[in-house]
Amino acid sequence: MRNRLGKLELQVMKLIWDKGQATVKEVWEELYPEKRLAYTTVATVMKQLEGKKFLNHSEKERTYIYHPSIDQKSVSQGLLKELIDGLFDGSAAKLITTLVQGDQITKKDLEEIQQIILNYRKSEVDKNG
Repeated sequence: MRNRLGKLELQVMKLIWDKGQATVKEVWEELYPEKRLAYTTVATVMKQLEGKKFLNHSEKERTYIYHPSIDQKSVSQGLLKELIDGLFDGSAAKLITTLVQGDQITKKDLEEIQQIILNYRKSEVDKNG
């Protein structure tokens, strides 16, 4: 991963990924009820994200409109790889074991994971003949 994202930076990115684009005001309005952040704090975070190359902007009527310059999947895969490498010795199985043993996974989650694995195996068999 190019740069780490702090908790607030990640919240801002999630909002912009969901919207596709956003102004500082739009992000601030979403975050303010919960976080009570100053407008300038949000503006600073978004400028930092642009500096880290997570966002870029266009300008319309003297207002910056921020757009993600990296997709959510790339960021989540990078963060997950760092987590697995750092805490679980590179083993996804150890991550899943920890989640299951810590009651972090619901029965529904397990069923979804099993279906994803079955679909993956089927696609691999279909690809390889």
